[in-house]
Amino acid sequence: MTRLILPLLLAMVAGCVKPAAVTPPWVSPPPGSFLSADASPLPDSAVVALAREADFILMGESHTNPCDHAVQARLIEALAVSGLRFSIGLEMLPVTSQPVLDRFNDRRISAADLGEEVGWEKLWGYSYSLYRPIFELAEKFDLPVAGLNIPRQTLLAFRDKGNEGLTQADRDALPRRIIAASPAQLKALEMQAKLHQTMRTAGQPQPAPKTDTPPAKAKAQAMPGNPPSINSMAEKFYLVQALWDSMMAEQALAWQRRLNQPMLILSGGGHVEHGWGIEYRLRTLDPKAVCLAVMPVRDKDDFKAQTDASQRPLPGKQVFFHCAAQHKSRLGMNILFDDTAMRVESVDPGSRADNAGLMAGDVLLKAGDRELREAMNLHFAAMTASRQKKPLELTVLRSGRTFTLAIPLD
Repeated sequence: MTRLILPLLLAMVAGCVKPAAVTPPWVSPPPGSFLSADASPLPDSAVVALAREADFILMGESHTNPCDHAVQARLIEALAVSGLRFSIGLEMLPVTSQPVLDRFNDRRISAADLGEEVGWEKLWGYSYSLYRPIFELAEKFDLPVAGLNIPRQTLLAFRDKGNEGLTQADRDALPRRIIAASPAQLKALEMQAKLHQTMRTAGQPQPAPKTDTPPAKAKAQAMPGNPPSINSMAEKFYLVQALWDSMMAEQALAWQRRLNQPMLILSGGGHVEHGWGIEYRLRTLDPKAVCLAVMPVRDKDDFKAQTDASQRPLPGKQVFFHCAAQHKSRLGMNILFDDTAMRVESVDPGSRADNAGLMAGDVLLKAGDRELREAMNLHFAAMTASRQKKPLELTVLRSGRTFTLAIPLD
């Protein structure tokens, strides 16, 4: 299963070879269960004990997976009930949102109103309802919340224009040090770069771009309307992702020192897995920093990949939690993925999916002309339909009958 498709990718540096990992046994546990690296079940109290020893608890998620968010909330509550004083750091919000978050931290804004006050949907894009329980717990236990990310406009300006094209305000919003990625990411980055290129060209009847053009020339040769080459696109991805993770690490470290409290960081799994992203940069900035990674795993293969110690640039403590692959769509359907089917678990009343006739229990077979074997197939089909300004056509199996539904995208 493909992990989060990062919008941006990390830069590479040389490194060393690690010993091959030993694959632990796997028995599919109940949803939300914590696991050790040898697949042993862990009670919440054991995870709390590990977390209390850390300066930073880095907790990964798939942004649209309700189970992931439920486990995050459970751990936050368990830590708070244990008496630990800690802050919550968010990938989801940029540092420029901190004045609004400070009003929340001072309890002048409630969790109920924060989403609208901070412009959550515009800044992050994913539904505030998925994250509201986190803020309700912060409110209940008086936990400070911090935005860690680089402002999007600064990130894009740096990507497109370089440092010389930035305003002074943009320069002030950059991390002081941009830390390149560990070498363990090389294969993953190459795969993600190619996958991201496929996403960009979804629905466009163009030949695949050449990959042997030097990046500098590729940029000069790019024509309006044509996608950039994989090499030129990857260069920008590496740079911007390095900016992104370096910024979050720098901000988290500053908050941890300012408050003299540990920080629990919530971010996409791609920033947490194997210690590649934020943790690598935290430990580069402060080699004494103690980190605990808490990563979701979806199935046996994902658990095997996530527990592969040879992928970690630095040894570190980590625990895992089992949540099946799910997707809470903006169209109003919650989809559960398993080995054999893509099943609609629930449909929000009055949503586009509901109005189109989709029902809980429906099995999704195809989206457009794409067979649905994994989440990315659905994502590509939706991108294609959106580019063509057409509804998303879903082939559905219900009670032994197959038919097609069309869900408007605008």
